[in-house]
Amino acid sequence: MTWKRRIAAVQLTSTADLAANLRACTEAIAGAASEGAEIVTLPECFAFVGATEGDKRAAAESLDGPIGPIQTMLGNAATKHGVWVMGGGMPESVPGDATRTFNTAVVVNPQGELTARYRKLHLFDVDIPGGAVLKESSNTAAGDVVVVADIAGVKMGFSICYDVRFPELYRQLVLRGAEVLLVPAAFTAHTGKAHWHLLLRARAVENQTWVVAPAQTGQHNAKRVSFGYSLIINPWGDIVAELPTDPGVICADIDSDTVATRRQQMPCLQHAKLLTL
Repeated sequence: MTWKRRIAAVQLTSTADLAANLRACTEAIAGAASEGAEIVTLPECFAFVGATEGDKRAAAESLDGPIGPIQTMLGNAATKHGVWVMGGGMPESVPGDATRTFNTAVVVNPQGELTARYRKLHLFDVDIPGGAVLKESSNTAAGDVVVVADIAGVKMGFSICYDVRFPELYRQLVLRGAEVLLVPAAFTAHTGKAHWHLLLRARAVENQTWVVAPAQTGQHNAKRVSFGYSLIINPWGDIVAELPTDPGVICADIDSDTVATRRQQMPCLQHAKLLTL
């Protein structure tokens, strides 16, 4: 199916103030809609960034009801502006486990209905000399399902932040039909400076897909700083929209013809040996 859509990537500096974060998301979605966006993507941790990983448990919501303030905001904004909204990572409560949450990306359609969810597969447990020391798994449960979902008639593959370092995930998404790869993130300033652009452009080039990466930016609290640089990248690896370090919104027109043309010109997916061995 041939398609063309206008998509937005929102950049935020979320904090531990849930209500303030949700207001910022509401304003950003309105701004994206005013620029003609049909699909609005929010970054990882759009609703909450606490001083510690465990703080997010208080903000966690079940996606099977009752509907809490995070889902209410997403549904209200989507219906008010008639757009699809992808929330790039919210704390989802884990049934039977009060100590951990899932880091879950969700999709809400223009009718305010939850249509897809993706629980982050790869958890960020690192100790980088001179950089971040984080153990996401201490308070987060990993997902176990690869997700490609239909968003406004477009097959989009899901990932979150640290997932971007695992190219095998993205090839699985493409094999399942994805023509757009979503990479919402709260990348650390240290690792972002070194690898953010490199990894995202590589994922676009090797899979010949669009990549949309809404990001967190700036100082969240005394311990945590995010890199920023929300990006929209075409299947040739060109950056078509970029927002460095300020909160805001970027938009771009994405289409299936560009994907088809690049895959015809450079038929890497047909030539890949490991797909047929």
